[in-house]
Amino acid sequence: MKKSVLSLLVIIIVAIAGCSNDPKFSEVPKKDAGPTPFEVNLPSYFPPMPIVMGNPMTVEGIALGRQLFYDPILSGNNKQSCASCHQQQNSFVDGNKRFSKGIDGFEGFRNTMPLFNLAWSNRFNWDGRFNSLETQVPNPIFLSFEMHEDLANAVVELTREPDYPEMFNKAFGTSEINVDRISKSISQFMRTIVAHNPKIVPGIGDQIRTPQESRGFLVYLDENKGDCFHCHEVNVFASNFKMVNNGLNENPLLDPGLYGQTGNTNDIGKFKTPSLLNLQYTAPYMHDGRFNTLEEVLDFYDKGFHDFPTLDPNLKKHLDANGKPKPRVWTKEDKADLLAFLRSLTDTSMLSNPAYAKP
Repeated sequence: MKKSVLSLLVIIIVAIAGCSNDPKFSEVPKKDAGPTPFEVNLPSYFPPMPIVMGNPMTVEGIALGRQLFYDPILSGNNKQSCASCHQQQNSFVDGNKRFSKGIDGFEGFRNTMPLFNLAWSNRFNWDGRFNSLETQVPNPIFLSFEMHEDLANAVVELTREPDYPEMFNKAFGTSEINVDRISKSISQFMRTIVAHNPKIVPGIGDQIRTPQESRGFLVYLDENKGDCFHCHEVNVFASNFKMVNNGLNENPLLDPGLYGQTGNTNDIGKFKTPSLLNLQYTAPYMHDGRFNTLEEVLDFYDKGFHDFPTLDPNLKKHLDANGKPKPRVWTKEDKADLLAFLRSLTDTSMLSNPAYAKP
């Protein structure tokens, strides 16, 4: 009897020892903390990236947006993606095309805009019709001359894909797919696309420009020569992101720009000022892609722009008494130097950055 009791005690002790590493009943398994905040790493001379209320940048949201950006499932025939007309190797424009074609073979009527540094802009599309990326993103998906997809059908198709419900769950805490979340995720990805070149940055550029580029920069600043800096500000973006009438059309009402959105006569002929970064990759130039070369652009600002009541004041001062452009006091050497400076404002690393590439 004593041996039986002793054996029982030994068994109990061994059992307790064997369970000493088991979880305690009071421990609760750690819950998923949700999407991972994205850490924005920018050059020291960049301003902070603005925070968008209601759509914080997350690792999972950006990964989803990148996947959607490159996925032709968002087009009506499942053959065209956002990246079809915004190609990374071409600074996210449709390389050397005046107008892009949609899935039905129809051309648009605006030159494709590059997609970088969008986080610091507050107007989108050439005519400024959108004031956020989130409202802009669905537009090319459903337009008949672009991706021509029914948004409700896009949601259905994404829901049927094996990977997307889980990706949406990781990004937004629920596997439900809707247009709002499609827009938010693609917007997050596009905000990560950053281009920069310190040659135009005050206090830094002077130390790294070549002699010709430095001379060109002086032409850029000279109000009697290039006079570029009012609209293409001397900052990391090489733009003020504002809407201006640069005198492109003699009758801007035929292509009214911002006026078509606001109905305000002060906005007739106003279009978004683009960045000058990566100009070597974003030809043709202007919102209608009418100029194939930078030389043509300089000639236009020298003697080709048109007067109108909404013409930007910084161009009006270059008109003569008859309202015609006064040729600027620059030489062939001045123009060559300016072109050298403009062409130096490249960020080739953006063109091959794997973070922006197709997953």
